[in-house]
Amino acid sequence: MANIVRNPASIAAPAGRYVHGVEVPANARLLYISGQVGIDKNRKAGPTIDKQCELAWKNLVAILKEARMGVDDIVRVNVYLTDPRYVPAYRTARDKFIGEKVPASTLLIVTALVDPALMVEIEAVAARA
Repeated sequence: MANIVRNPASIAAPAGRYVHGVEVPANARLLYISGQVGIDKNRKAGPTIDKQCELAWKNLVAILKEARMGVDDIVRVNVYLTDPRYVPAYRTARDKFIGEKVPASTLLIVTALVDPALMVEIEAVAARA
């Protein structure tokens, strides 16, 4: 059984490429992915928001792959950006990596991340029945 999207007609439709809720079927495997930031394997931060978004998504996809999952298994994404001007770059990277997949999602603008060089952090939950 696949995950079930919940967008009730009694509330406003989603304001972007996300859904209001995703129901995971009983006995599905769940994977909680810690926040992934825009660093490479050597812990070097990408020089631009575009590169950091790409690296963060690459890291997230690598974790999915390790768990024998893929982007189609993502049910929830939380995104933290340090500047509202980064939203277009984030959306471009997201669309490159997840295509038409539309998970439940929250995007927050925060003052800073743990390292001042970091501009984006992405955490996710994936489920596979």
